[in-house]
Amino acid sequence: MQSRGDFFGTVVNKASRITTVGAAGEILVSDATRAMVGGRTDFSFSEIEPRLLKGLRGHHVLYRLDWQD
Repeated sequence: MQSRGDFFGTVVNKASRITTVGAAGEILVSDATRAMVGGRTDFSFSEIEPRLLKGLRGHHVLYRLDWQD
């Protein structure tokens, strides 16, 4: 959701929590983001251990974007 140019809501909170899980130089995405990429072959992902995310119920499936410079 957006109000006065600022975004808020569960999706924004989840994205914020995911950023705290990753290590330096690591790109992590949610299962929903992974699904939106679909079958594109120019992206490669590795599933990581499901994680608890602060303030959100249950374990969340996350993926690491495998990339090279």
